[in-house]
Amino acid sequence: MPQDAFTLLAVTRELNNKLKGAKINRVSQPDRDDVYLLTYSQLGTKTLVLSTNAQTCRIGFTSREKPNPKVAYNFCMLLRKHLLGATIDEISLIGFERIVKIDFSGRNDFRETVKKTLYLEVMGKYSNLILTENGIIAGCLKNAPLDVATTRVTLSGAEYKLPKPQDKADIFDREETVKRLSLFSGGDFADFVFNNLKGIAYPTAAEIAERCYVDGDVQKTYERIYNFVNDPDVNPCVSGEGKTKDFYVFKYSATLSPTVFYDSITDAQDAFYSEKEAGKEFSFKQKQLLDKVNGLIKKYAKRLQGESEKLLSAENYDLLRIKGELITANLYKLKQGESECVLENYYDDYKPLKITLDKNLTPNANAQKYFKKYAKEKRTVEIIIPQKEQTEKELSYLRSVSFEIAAAKDITDFGDIEDELISAGILPAPKFKKKKTEESPYRTYLIGGYVVKCGKNNVQNDRLTSRAFKDDMWLHAKNFHSSHVIIETKGDKIPDDVIRQAAEICAYYSDAREGSKVPVDYALKKFVKKPPKAKPGSVVYTDYKTCLVSPSSHEEFIK
Repeated sequence: MPQDAFTLLAVTRELNNKLKGAKINRVSQPDRDDVYLLTYSQLGTKTLVLSTNAQTCRIGFTSREKPNPKVAYNFCMLLRKHLLGATIDEISLIGFERIVKIDFSGRNDFRETVKKTLYLEVMGKYSNLILTENGIIAGCLKNAPLDVATTRVTLSGAEYKLPKPQDKADIFDREETVKRLSLFSGGDFADFVFNNLKGIAYPTAAEIAERCYVDGDVQKTYERIYNFVNDPDVNPCVSGEGKTKDFYVFKYSATLSPTVFYDSITDAQDAFYSEKEAGKEFSFKQKQLLDKVNGLIKKYAKRLQGESEKLLSAENYDLLRIKGELITANLYKLKQGESECVLENYYDDYKPLKITLDKNLTPNANAQKYFKKYAKEKRTVEIIIPQKEQTEKELSYLRSVSFEIAAAKDITDFGDIEDELISAGILPAPKFKKKKTEESPYRTYLIGGYVVKCGKNNVQNDRLTSRAFKDDMWLHAKNFHSSHVIIETKGDKIPDDVIRQAAEICAYYSDAREGSKVPVDYALKKFVKKPPKAKPGSVVYTDYKTCLVSPSSHEEFIK
């Protein structure tokens, strides 16, 4: 749900109970919007995330580690200077606004105790993180220059002032709220609450309307709203699917199934945002790689079209030689000034052949002109044919990579693909050498007692095929880009059903997935070879058989 004051109040109360007295052991800022504080308390080590990202602004624990930049941001350095070694005194919400206040106690250079306050303003794209000391701003994550700021200045050295309040009633101000509620004259009470009470998002307003409204009794309605906000029946959960999925302090009446409940609000929040951020990172990385590869596919397709057109225009180059020879053989019949002639083509049963001439040239010069054009077209064909073959290979390879990127399910699937594109010169090499990571796992199945492995990309396909034993069964979709699939035989004869189901998996992870009957070749691994200097994932094979199958992911067999 939107991070309204109702949710933030519940979150800050929970965090205050858990982190009061916690020590700050590390400060990091993996990107421009997020600050991570590594805390140590009775809970042990926990990472507190303070996010000002427009789509994920929040305060809470996070279980996801993000890599830090090689050079720390200025605001991160400022927080390290002021907050490292400090302890959290209190985490609270200011009034019923979407502003979280975190009070710290630390020591200055003279070992004197000093108080610092970090404000997290959770306001969508206007979210900000501001560090203050004695009410004076020490630094901001997002500065508002003097020529831009209209209502307040958020620059170092300026006095910290709260954002201008909305013209709405504060639920904790009984007199003001009752007065505002008395103005309701019928209609949509949820919409009235949303537009008249501070810190309430529309889903919460709808829940308040469902649970708290008492027709004709403003005082009782207020009491119920106050109890709803101040003392909710906490039962944290994540509900819904797709774009409707969100986390809640408790299950709202309007929330959709499925619903997963958690022990704490911060656990529910962490689960929701971890999945959301992982999905966002996955989509961004997938689009980034697809844009690069598909751009090259477009470039090579255009090149292939040009090469094909050149070959098409030069495909009859041998006819030019024949015309030159016929003119040479009939020089005695021809005279300068003729624009065309008809000669017997002794290469084609003496059929008459009409030949265009340049009337400004002698017959012999016309013959030489045809020989020269023939030589030029012949050289063009000799050069273009291998170029066209190489372009077709590159295009086929790039399409296989594009298929792998589109078929990826997890961001870790892109690691091997990025390495492959870097080695191919398609992506630039990183400025800093990456740490060696564990090899990404294959898709692994257990079918009829046999282990079946399916590669996710060209690098994995190479690895999978090269490491297979000679008697293992190898599968690949015929004439389509597909994953390599290996059935570990352990020397046994594989039942036909196992081969068929492995072939269905192979067909599913191919660009023929939408087909109803896909041909899949299968052969023993000893008949599969990788040509020297071939692109990743490229093999040649012999002694194979082919079966027709319907694509299926067979998730029931996944190990």
